[in-house]
Amino acid sequence: SKMFKILSDSLYSDKVMAVIRELATNAYDSHISAGNKNPFLVKLPTAADPNFTVRDYGTGLSQEDMESLYTTYGASNKNNSNDFVGCLGLGSKSPFAYTKSFSTTSYYNGQSYSYIAAMDAEGVPSLNLISVKDTNEPNGLEIKFAVKQYDFNEFTTKAKRIFHYFKVKPIVEGGVCA
Repeated sequence: SKMFKILSDSLYSDKVMAVIRELATNAYDSHISAGNKNPFLVKLPTAADPNFTVRDYGTGLSQEDMESLYTTYGASNKNNSNDFVGCLGLGSKSPFAYTKSFSTTSYYNGQSYSYIAAMDAEGVPSLNLISVKDTNEPNGLEIKFAVKQYDFNEFTTKAKRIFHYFKVKPIVEGGVCA
């Protein structure tokens, strides 16, 4: 728990920038893995929907992979190829740099696995399976967490800065006018 708390809280000097970059990079990598050349989706927080959301249409993760990758630093499914940007197993836990809990839904082979990832006061992470349902949604992941209203503009500004450098730009919805 000490290492998890240190890595989640101290690893990034700019927590908002890091969360956007890490989650978007994972989405981009998942599209590469799935051979999907289409953009992933990012929803920036607004007054009507105060959540930051990244939804990719890549490979999705099995229940076993979710439970392994989301509760262990260093666990990565991208170590065997140079095609991916990430590989250190940090990105999936990056929302913990901003918030104590977030939701993740994996759409995988006709099933959706919905989870709440949470960190307790001692820094111990947990991944709690909320539901398993049949779905027609394409494979991929959706990560979502609430953003403090005073950070809406920062999320919008930093997302624009980060996505400027992406080869395949995501579809961006929401955000605030700066």
